[in-house]
This record gives sequence, structure tokens and C-alpha cells, in this order.
Amino acid sequence: MTDHKQLPFRVAELLCSRLCHDLISPVAAVSNGLELLVDEDGSVDSEVAGLVRFSIGQAAGWLTLFRVAYGLGGENADSLTVTDLGVLVDGVIEREKMSFDVPASDVVPGRDASKLSLNMAILGLEALPNRGRLLLDFNAGAGLEIKVTAQADGAALRPETVAALQTGCDPDSLTARSVQGYFTAWLARRFGSALSVSTGPDTVTLSVTLPQ
Repeated sequence: MTDHKQLPFRVAELLCSRLCHDLISPVAAVSNGLELLVDEDGSVDSEVAGLVRFSIGQAAGWLTLFRVAYGLGGENADSLTVTDLGVLVDGVIEREKMSFDVPASDVVPGRDASKLSLNMAILGLEALPNRGRLLLDFNAGAGLEIKVTAQADGAALRPETVAALQTGCDPDSLTARSVQGYFTAWLARRFGSALSVSTGPDTVTLSVTLPQ
């Protein structure tokens, strides 16, 4: 069993692979859009221009989100509010296909909770089949409960991701598609809790309660 305090080097490699994979699509779209941006008559196609703007914004959104979710997040990571976290997640969502809800709040969850909630949100997005609704919620009680809910027709986690969530998962069995589950569950254990996953009709709910 892997020590929950030590992140295997393979996991770091796969997270880098995942980051690059998630950025390829919007960056490639920008490249293709730029080639098509100017028509033969020299005018700018509004549809292509819109695609370029969206792709640039999404690529920037992923980089900003990954900076906190996977990295140290900069000096302001400790002071991010619930509303700030919502802005980070909203920055990578294609609004024509998905909706995202998070309560507006000036509460500052702290670096650990912020990092974990963003990784839970990434996992929730994985459960959506390109369309649906994502919800992020925080509730303070005996501890800080973080809940992410993915709702859509056919919402589900991949079998390999479900396997990666298990405590005894062998890092050598991970892929770039399943590593998000492993890392999110590892973070929860690292921060003194355990990630819970429940499923219902077209719904996947991820929850964790961090100790005070």
C-alpha cells in the first residue's frame, strides 16, 4: 500500500500528461481558428472569431485552475473565497453545454480545502458526458463538508476512475484518464479525511468532510 503522505512519481508524470492533454484541444482550436479567421475577401468570420475567443479563454482558465488544483497556487491560494473558487471552475466550462452552480460566499476555506474542492470539481466534470450540471457546495459544521454533484443523462465515472479511488490502488495501474481519481482521493487522505462517492439516477455525488 502506498504511503498517503508520499505521492508516487508516476502520479506526478500522469498529472502532467493530463494537464497537457486538457490544454491540447483549446490550443489546437486557436491554431485552426487563426488559419480560418480571415476569409478570402479579407473579412473576419464571426463564428471562427468566437471559437478563437472561447478557446483562448478556456486554455487560460484551465491553466489558472490547474495552478491551484495541482500546484502551489501562488501567494493568494490561502485567501481564495468560495466565490473565487467558483470563478476558477466556471472559467473552464462551455456554458452552452453545461451549467455550474456555487453559492456566492466570502468564506475562505483555506489552501487545503481549496485544492481539494477544485480537484473534486475536475472529477465531477469527468462524470458529465459533455453536457449537464455541476454543483459545488461548502457546509461548515463539526468539520468543513465539501460536496460536488454532477447531474446529466448518463452521468457516471469511468470504471478505471472508480478503481483509482480505492485506497489500495496500485499507481502502476493508473493512466492519464484515471489519475484524477487517484490524486483526488489521495488529497482527501492527505488532509485527514476520505472521499465518498455516491451514485443515483443520472447523478454522481462526491463529498468529503475535512477536520477543523
